[in-house]
Amino acid sequence: MKRLLLFLGVILLTSSMSFSQIIVSGISPASIAGNYAFEYGATNQAWGNSHIDDPAYAIQDELVLFVEADGGNLGCTAAANGGDIAGHIAILFRGNCEFGKKALEAQNAGAIGCIIINNVPGAPVGMNGGASGATVTIPVVMISDIDGASLLAEMQNGPVVMFIGNKLGLFPNDLTINPNAIYRPQFSSIPSAIAEDGSDYTIKFGGTVYNFGSNDQSDISLNAVITFNGTEVYNETVTSSDLLEAGDSVDIFLPDFAPTSWAEGYYHLEYTASTPNTDDDPQDNTITSDFVISPSDFSYASIDETTFAPKSSGGSRPIDGSGNPIPYYSQCVNFMSPKASKLAPVSLTFTAMKGSAATNTSMEGEPLMISMYSYDDQFTTIEDAGFANPISSFYELLNTSFDVLEDTSSVTMTANFNPSEIFALDDNQRYLFCVTTFNTEVYFGTDPDKDYNGNLGLYLQPMFPVEAGQGSFNPNGFGPETVPGISVTFIPAEQVSLAKEEMNITMKAYPSPASEELNINFNNYDVNSVELINTVGQTVLTQSVKNNANSTALNVSGLDNGMYIVRVSLTNGMKHTMSVVVNH
Repeated sequence: MKRLLLFLGVILLTSSMSFSQIIVSGISPASIAGNYAFEYGATNQAWGNSHIDDPAYAIQDELVLFVEADGGNLGCTAAANGGDIAGHIAILFRGNCEFGKKALEAQNAGAIGCIIINNVPGAPVGMNGGASGATVTIPVVMISDIDGASLLAEMQNGPVVMFIGNKLGLFPNDLTINPNAIYRPQFSSIPSAIAEDGSDYTIKFGGTVYNFGSNDQSDISLNAVITFNGTEVYNETVTSSDLLEAGDSVDIFLPDFAPTSWAEGYYHLEYTASTPNTDDDPQDNTITSDFVISPSDFSYASIDETTFAPKSSGGSRPIDGSGNPIPYYSQCVNFMSPKASKLAPVSLTFTAMKGSAATNTSMEGEPLMISMYSYDDQFTTIEDAGFANPISSFYELLNTSFDVLEDTSSVTMTANFNPSEIFALDDNQRYLFCVTTFNTEVYFGTDPDKDYNGNLGLYLQPMFPVEAGQGSFNPNGFGPETVPGISVTFIPAEQVSLAKEEMNITMKAYPSPASEELNINFNNYDVNSVELINTVGQTVLTQSVKNNANSTALNVSGLDNGMYIVRVSLTNGMKHTMSVVVNH
């Protein structure tokens, strides 16, 4: 259960996730089947007792969209379609009134349960019942905006049936492994320069297997398989001899994977829990946690196998003790390596977005900032006395401010540090890489597929610090389950001087804006090729250049209007980039 919002007077960020057999699960049709991330209205949050943790009170029924007299779906006034809602699960949107008020209106309409869809990007948030919550006795849950959109879209095709409640004993045979109770690779992407072999980068395996069935289970097995380029490079299974009684759990650990050398590329890791008995609910028996040995990139977020960009499908941001968003907000990742001196950081890739209710949903012109800090608190693990919250000692090393060029409401972008300022890192020094907004309506993307709760207990290191108010860094951030969709791109340390030399290259691209033809003057540099790249990193035009040519022209008549990057590759291996605009 995720708690993504932060309640801050001073910099006190809280996060909790504990495994629970309470689930929100799609039953039918097959397109929506599976478990959903959710928050629920608990009695300690000013809600009445819905008995959601008691299997006897679990509900399973069809979803019905709550409709008000004015056609709205917020549940702030009485339902106009109470006859349709009665006996079913009402679904409506967050916004405009207290959560308890929404749920009470659904209950008054005869609903047996209530699902609230988040109205801002990202995961569901904690819900306080408010003035009406104590009179609500039906289960109330919140799901993400993306999950909500999927359910509503499927409801257009026919009935959608959901299960809400404690599934303990629901099935005779029901093993589960939970995303927050496994060991994952320490990073989803790590540069090969600091992961040459197993002594640099070892994958550890283990997980907790739960028995939520009504039958006791024996011979519980946990298997882990890693495949690379279609070939298995690791396949181990460990079977527990313990009798796993109904409602109990067992921890199982597998051998480490420490290869003699790592090859760059995409690795697929899959965990599977099993017993000799056929599982009656097998959808939660398997978890994947893929990772990449990269030429240049570091990230905790899942990596897209095609684009190799960090995945991000929602957002998060902090609020203060009164529930108000904090304007100065930085989302950060922690980095430290005994071989860090091989690397120099050049850019950050991340996603920024606004919700549909924002004053201005466009991101165009939005000021953002990327930074790197030394994280200087002295500690070995987060259990040491030197581990401070908030972070007490840090120093800004790199900083670049810029305005977003895209006009969409959700933008994945790469921002560069000033080439003249980049430098090689120090071994065994903690660093924070951060992206910052000054607007309460801007969210930074998070990865919904990774949960590092298991890793937190294994490695005992901070991962995702958050700055909420300038200079107030909490090393715990929103918790290990809220993974920033950030990747850091490095170059080899020996190329730092080359990067600074590249900065001094002067060329000209004109006209800008260009309508039909874009001319590139090479200023007497020897050039191999020219590429035109859009703002999401896709190469849209490539052109070879003849020896000794001093200029070339690109036909841009077929391109969309917008900002592009011209990347010129020189014969000596250096590169030069320029920004241009296409406008027909």
